[in-house]
Amino acid sequence: MILSKIFTSFTFRFLVSYVAWLSLAVFMVLALIYAFIAYDFFAEVHHSVTEELGSLSQAYQEGGEPAVENFVKIHSGPDRLIRFFYFVGDEHLNKIAGNLDQWPDSEEYRDGWLGFNFESMLDNADSVGTEFIARSKQLPGGEHVLVARHYADVLNSTKLVAGALTRSMVATILLGTIGGTIVAALSLQRIDRINITLRRIMTGDLTERIDINSSTGDFLRLSENVNQMLDRIEALMTGVRQVSDNIAHDLRTPLTRLRNKLSSLHENCADPGNREEVEALIEEADGLLGTFSALLRIAQVESGNRRSGFASVDLCTLVSDVIELYEPLSAEKNQVFHTGLAKVGSFHGDRNLLFQAVANLVDNAIKYTPEGGKVQVNLAVEKNVLRIEVADSGIGIPEEDREKVFQRFFRVEHSRSRHPGNGLGLSLVQAVVKLHDGYIDLKDNKPGLRIVLRFPRPEQLS
Repeated sequence: MILSKIFTSFTFRFLVSYVAWLSLAVFMVLALIYAFIAYDFFAEVHHSVTEELGSLSQAYQEGGEPAVENFVKIHSGPDRLIRFFYFVGDEHLNKIAGNLDQWPDSEEYRDGWLGFNFESMLDNADSVGTEFIARSKQLPGGEHVLVARHYADVLNSTKLVAGALTRSMVATILLGTIGGTIVAALSLQRIDRINITLRRIMTGDLTERIDINSSTGDFLRLSENVNQMLDRIEALMTGVRQVSDNIAHDLRTPLTRLRNKLSSLHENCADPGNREEVEALIEEADGLLGTFSALLRIAQVESGNRRSGFASVDLCTLVSDVIELYEPLSAEKNQVFHTGLAKVGSFHGDRNLLFQAVANLVDNAIKYTPEGGKVQVNLAVEKNVLRIEVADSGIGIPEEDREKVFQRFFRVEHSRSRHPGNGLGLSLVQAVVKLHDGYIDLKDNKPGLRIVLRFPRPEQLS
């Protein structure tokens, strides 16, 4: 999994592309170096053979056969780094002098060069190889002079150079790939840390910030810019929430007075028609007061002040109490109400808030499930978490709206007209879950909706 993330990362793919282009450039440079070295080698062969041919011709013309034998002895001795082979023959190519015993059966190439292969044509019968190049010339007296050189050393040298250059290129590719993998892994670690922080922020925790202590260079500048952006967003969101909370707080008192006066008016109203209108007004005032109370509860929960009231809570008993409260309401709609409660032990939290959160979920499940439908409430222990699950067979929530329902006052369009509400229930549930370091997921129940609350196990909280 880790390797697949590294190999599919942008950094690794970028570095692989870079290494590929670098390798191509290295290959072109090495090929050019090889061409120059090979040219120098063969230019040296051409020069040395031509020079030897001229010296041998001059020696024969000046001193005859004895001079040639002395020349051959000096120029083909065992202490020579390059071994040359000589032949001087008459006009019929019969041997006059030299360390080749006959004129070779050669193939002529351009510019007068000869090439031939043989095992041994030396007077002392030493085997020196099979690959030779030679040049020859005819003297004014009709004699033929030939100088040959065994060029396997040149081929071996060029092969050695080619092998060294090839190994250098392979090493460049290998080291570049290894270096790219290491750099990609290090970059991926930094990016993963940033992504983990951003995922926490996307769940609604705007207090999270990217750690800049371990960042350098571009990552440091990116982290600082993101943190500054988050500071600005948090300030704006806090301002918006503060305005709504202040409005809720400031309007609750006059609304309460208005509601009390309406109650007094209702008690003293003798006309039945007027009494009905006053009852409707009281109901509207109660709805507004309920909305403002919900806003203030959400603000209080999100502030974290309720943590001071945390205590040991028996989740099994808490969920059982919620079920006992709402099961009669489900029975009135002829719904099938299933429960599955596991013993999960004590949990550290605020019982009233947890009760309200679970009650909101069960109330919504019953409200949005038609008569004869099914409601399921489960409490279970997973490997690392405690899980509370509320599922129904109701109208559900479209996938594109599942993140929006946690926003204050948001309501799905198809539920606005049929089901009364203020769009704050799931906002409160999310705030309670976050206060307890938990997570909330909305899933398709096919049909209906399944809401899963996950909380850390008690031993992890301790």
